Amino acid sequence: METMLYKLPLKWTCTMKKILFSALFFLTLQAKAQVWVEVDDASKLLWQMTSGGTIYFRNLNEFDNTQTGCCYAYALNTTTPGGKSLWSTILAKMAAGKRITLGFPAKGENSNVQTLNYIGRHAHGTNE
Repeated sequence: METMLYKLPLKWTCTMKKILFSALFFLTLQAKAQVWVEVDDASKLLWQMTSGGTIYFRNLNEFDNTQTGCCYAYALNTTTPGGKSLWSTILAKMAAGKRITLGFPAKGENSNVQTLNYIGRHAHGTNE
């Protein structure tokens, strides 16, 4: 029994390659679209928590002058398992007065709140 192999038309193959390339390019741009704020001493972070479990970071402009200052541009949802983990790590860094890097999808504005989605250390400094 002979298997029939179908060949796709060249035009369709080129179109699919363009679509695939465009999708990969878009995803690459999305992965890079991240705003990082280096906080040299987490104990200096000012924050406010709502009864619904949202934390608002109120003074990120003091660590990076390109960021929006007070009051509701950057948030953290502590009602999710991931949010609880992020917040507990931030509290530990605050208590120790250590450095931390905060990552947001974009620059926040009071009219366009950005939710914290990454924390970590991206540069070595004197206050590890």
